[in-house]
Amino acid sequence: MAKVRGFVIPKRRVVLFFVVLALIIGSGVWYSVDSFRRAEQRRREAFDNVTATALLRIAEFAVLEYVYTDVVELSRSFPIGGASSSLVRFSGVVKAGIADVERIVVTPDPEAGRVRVVLPRAEILENTVDVSTVKFWDLKKNIFVPISTELKIQEVTLFKDRVQQELMDSGFLADADTRARDLVASLYAGFGMDVAVEWE
Repeated sequence: MAKVRGFVIPKRRVVLFFVVLALIIGSGVWYSVDSFRRAEQRRREAFDNVTATALLRIAEFAVLEYVYTDVVELSRSFPIGGASSSLVRFSGVVKAGIADVERIVVTPDPEAGRVRVVLPRAEILENTVDVSTVKFWDLKKNIFVPISTELKIQEVTLFKDRVQQELMDSGFLADADTRARDLVASLYAGFGMDVAVEWE
């Protein structure tokens, strides 16, 4: 028996007290370990979710857009009756991004706190004219040299091809690469990981 200030505590109660205390401490340790394990699992699931969803949508997120509107004058002349001339107004958009997102390779190294991402280079994804914006104005008409709708459409097509080439020459795709890289880095920033982005 144990004595506390004149009171006698049965030995069985002392043992029971320490058993309960050990159970409480053990439960607290187990809860802490289990909570850490579950938090780490949630973190891993979030990491995998970024890889499985957000990166597979990078073609949409990493896109650069260039929207343009222009007016093209068409003119054809003939010795009889003079010239025919028309104006064509239209708007279009050029988009750049990663065409095949399945080629994105993500290699995480959680122990080192790093992730390595290999990206394909950006490409032109779209170069279209919004048909709802196309307007034709016939300024002069000569029945001997009419300007057909087909000719007007051909001119619009040539113009949009020139716009695309000018954008590529000015570094449009390089800007799309930079944006894709920055997006990948921001996706993993919340995990406190160092991101190394490489190109195919």
